Amino acid sequence: MFSCLPADQFDNLDKHTQWGIDFFERYAKFVKERLDVEQNYAKQLRNLVKKYCPKRSKDEEPRFTSCVSFYSILGELNDYAGQREVVAEEMSHKVYHELMRYSQELKAERKHHLQEGRKAQQCMEHCWKQMDNSKKKFERECREAEKAQMTFDRLDNDINATKSEVEKIRI
Repeated sequence: MFSCLPADQFDNLDKHTQWGIDFFERYAKFVKERLDVEQNYAKQLRNLVKKYCPKRSKDEEPRFTSCVSFYSILGELNDYAGQREVVAEEMSHKVYHELMRYSQELKAERKHHLQEGRKAQQCMEHCWKQMDNSKKKFERECREAEKAQMTFDRLDNDINATKSEVEKIRI
């Protein structure tokens, strides 16, 4: 997963996932503001109906067609306000709250994966350092072995060298 990503790609992944969550939260904010608009619109419609709805007793029925029509329009507008309230309520429960829940899940999952990625990167960096140290040690010991072999060959070919000198380097 993250362990194969170079550091610059890990940073790009970090930025990309943060951008995705920021966009997601921006969308959730849009939905929230849309809810507010719907709720305010419904409230304003209800206030408008209330303002123009006649205060009459049950005995009074409108007799003129225009009055009946106007009262019918007020009733429809009141129903429409109720529909806007239902839309806002459903949007709140089924969309906004789910978006917020999912956003929290995404943040937690992202945090978890980034922590795992950082641990993997640290482990990888540690392994690289160990490998580099081992490589340097190997190169140093190879040089020493070559130097010892050259000294051995020189002493082995030297007729003036004593047997103890030849044996001391071979070991």
